[in-house]
Amino acid sequence: MSDIILDESRGNLAVITINRPHRRNALDGEAWRALGDAFDTLATRPAMRAVVLTGAGGHFCAGDDIHAFSKVRDDATLRALYWDGIMHCYAAIARSKVPVIAAVHGACVGGGCGLALRSDFRLAHESARFGIPPAKLGLAYPVDSTRLLVAAVGITTAKRMLYTGEIMGASEARACGLASTVVAGDVVEAAIEFAQPIIANAPISLAASKLICDAIAADRVAEVAAQFDELFRRADASEDCREGARAFAEKRPPRFTGR
Repeated sequence: MSDIILDESRGNLAVITINRPHRRNALDGEAWRALGDAFDTLATRPAMRAVVLTGAGGHFCAGDDIHAFSKVRDDATLRALYWDGIMHCYAAIARSKVPVIAAVHGACVGGGCGLALRSDFRLAHESARFGIPPAKLGLAYPVDSTRLLVAAVGITTAKRMLYTGEIMGASEARACGLASTVVAGDVVEAAIEFAQPIIANAPISLAASKLICDAIAADRVAEVAAQFDELFRRADASEDCREGARAFAEKRPPRFTGR
């Protein structure tokens, strides 16, 4: 069975599952690239409205598969290809025009925490454990991942996580802003339910909001200004804008189509 399972059976919401439970869903080079490819595939689906990212077998993702990386560590070409796969994956998630919701249970550490940080929301099961252990492995956490961590939890908590490599539970993650909420039941079903009010809203509006929020967090507003202006004009001229006004006047839920 594939290391990455893409389920598009719900139509406008997809579920991507990391399927390497024998490694607590730690990703090797091929799995990193396959996960990025799954997000790239969803980018070609006009009807897609949201993505839930999760892991199989009781864990979200234990980060990079250290055993797999050790096999390429001393070969500069293979090591570069390995890291390219990781960066490809991170970039594919960051490019998503629709909201990404991480449904986290069990281990969410290192690169797995990087995946969760690139999601718009992180729903944590009570079993979730978050941590960033590169200092315990003689490694440095990537710049973009560190920026996202600081944006989520603040500089002091980010430093504590990076300096100590300590693991925090779901409640502490919620308290510091790393987790959006904590759930006791099926975290994937909770994420699907969480997505419903998002899916019900106008897709162009959501794309514009996601673009500008991410740009503000990365201090890249000037870079995306033209792209945002185009989305702003599209939204203003869209049939969805007219439908929203009609629905408001008629006191009924709007039926948005993305046009």
